[in-house]
Amino acid sequence: MGTSFSQLEERLGPRQVLTGSAIPPRYRSDALRAHRGSLLADEGTSPEAVVFPRSVEDVVVVVRFGLRAGLKVIPWGGGTGLMGGARPFSGSIVLDLRRMRRVRATDVRSCTVTVEAGMVLEALDRRLRRRGLTLGHDPWSRPRATVGGAIGTNGIGYSGYLRGTMGDQVLGLEVVLSDGSVIRTRPAARSTTGIDLKRLFIGTEGILGIVTSATLRVFPVPEREEIHAFRVPDFPGGLAALSRIYDDGLAPSAMDFEETFGAPGLPWRADSGPPELYLAFTGSRDVVKASWRVARRRLRNVHATPLPEREAREYWKTRHDIIYMHDEISPGVTGADVALRDTIFDYVHVSLPRSKILAYRRGALAALRRHGVRPVGFGLWTQPELVSLEMVRSVAGDRGSAKAAVAAAIDEVIRRAHALGGTMEYVHGVGVKLGHLIEEELGTGQQLARRIKEALDPADLLNPGKLGL
Repeated sequence: MGTSFSQLEERLGPRQVLTGSAIPPRYRSDALRAHRGSLLADEGTSPEAVVFPRSVEDVVVVVRFGLRAGLKVIPWGGGTGLMGGARPFSGSIVLDLRRMRRVRATDVRSCTVTVEAGMVLEALDRRLRRRGLTLGHDPWSRPRATVGGAIGTNGIGYSGYLRGTMGDQVLGLEVVLSDGSVIRTRPAARSTTGIDLKRLFIGTEGILGIVTSATLRVFPVPEREEIHAFRVPDFPGGLAALSRIYDDGLAPSAMDFEETFGAPGLPWRADSGPPELYLAFTGSRDVVKASWRVARRRLRNVHATPLPEREAREYWKTRHDIIYMHDEISPGVTGADVALRDTIFDYVHVSLPRSKILAYRRGALAALRRHGVRPVGFGLWTQPELVSLEMVRSVAGDRGSAKAAVAAAIDEVIRRAHALGGTMEYVHGVGVKLGHLIEEELGTGQQLARRIKEALDPADLLNPGKLGL
């Protein structure tokens, strides 16, 4: 485009602005990679520049520069988004926020921390633990994901039922708007003063404003954390037992319940087998002990059998390891790209009423078979209403056909969730991958979403094309 970035280099410093061949290939895509079931291009195009702000004032400079130059601004965190929410295109600036990683304040007594958006979640948790606190958000991507990215997708982690989503843990935000103005919301635990402005920027993937810092609710390091594993004879029995456990008033700090199906071509073991449950409780010793007494009674009623303690320990120890598959092993190539080069692997995460889950399971598994796609696992995560379905299809010499088959299967099982009163995604956001289904999800609400986007970002400057907008 011939845009001169000398003004940005003068303001931010030459090592804060990359252009041309200096831009690494990793900025063409986030974790939406070629092995996924999608009709989209395998990656985006290289942006015009990658900029590394070090302060909110730097972000303001970049936003105003983009507005004058006619360049779009794409917020970038850890690059771990699975739906293409950080995918750039020509005529854009990628705003890599990871050099904004200061902890501005920690209030131990109030259990809050104010931190910049580029701080990696795991690094923040380590800092907090030195003060006797811990981060409530614990996703599989914790070693790489950033605070701002987690807010942008309103992600949920292993302790999601106990602690809520990332957005539930946000007390206040600092946000740069599309005209370069800065809004700061009060970091209060509760407010009834009209529109909760911070919610505009939670889960909206940076299309309305760029989060530069957040005040988060954090938690005391618990006295006890206890996780156990069980084998359950069948999925309906496990669903019934888990429903009773939650209805008893228990609040698991982790729950992962999944039946597995044999699937070839995966870089990990994928055998058929009865459902397995990993369940954890956290808190004082008395609370944990009482919780397990009730939970074990419910599990015995459906003939669940305990698995060796080492299995639960190994599950918990390795719960973040999959993120390292998304690390580069050569420029622009990740471990997942190599391991899954002959396989299309994908997943859906839908939220459904409990009463509809068994019907959804039957219909979804049948839909995969119709499309020639094999299920890998069907399960529940963090709470009984949150359903996950993983699937695979061999490339078998025709990658395009395999990707199209998986994409069609995903669309069908998502539409089945819609028909049953559910929502199509509860953890990873929409990005570009699910954008074609957002109008079916929101109905006339999508018109309202467009009006909000037009009001806050009339030049369509911020992360355009995401969330179907």
